Amino acid sequence: MTIFLFLLIIHICCGTLSLLCAGGALYAAKGQWWHRHFGDFFFYGMTGIFITAIPMSLIITNLFLFLIAIFSYYLAFTGRRFALNESGVPKRIDWAVSSAMLLTAVAMLIAGWHFYSTNTTHAIILWVFGGIGASLSYGNLKIFKKGGVRGKERIFQHLSSMIGATIAAVTAFIVTNIHMQPAIILWLGPTVVLVPVIFWWRKRINV
Repeated sequence: MTIFLFLLIIHICCGTLSLLCAGGALYAAKGQWWHRHFGDFFFYGMTGIFITAIPMSLIITNLFLFLIAIFSYYLAFTGRRFALNESGVPKRIDWAVSSAMLLTAVAMLIAGWHFYSTNTTHAIILWVFGGIGASLSYGNLKIFKKGGVRGKERIFQHLSSMIGATIAAVTAFIVTNIHMQPAIILWLGPTVVLVPVIFWWRKRINV
């Protein structure tokens, strides 16, 4: 438990960093110095969240946390890849990560049935996020098969993935610090409220 507490402290610090930098990146002019650097530190924070959440989930044998951690980090990782890979041509890492997420999404959908009899809230969350994860990873694999994306479409893919990662960070903060019933509202509320921002960005950049 000493190791778990140590990981938890780092996990919380990284989560705080991610939330603060997500706000900065969204506020700063896109493509400018502040936006890029806030985005970098947001990704570093999400990386810290991921590499602490995985061993924490194993220590306490929490399959739900394990799967959610992979799903959340996939959004941040692909968002950063779309930003850095200006050529748009997918690399092996892109194929590997999206394939792994597709398999994880299938595992999330199956695990939902496992949780259904004991924790209906966790079951619904796994089904919803598993469905989203399957859709995004399969969509990215289709993009890669066509040779990748460029121009405005690449920018949109970057923004939508990063906003998705921000939603994951906000959700984690809310469910950790706010306690109310039904808990499903806390888990899915940020997705319902913030997903329209993705469509707003799509319209704004005219993709």
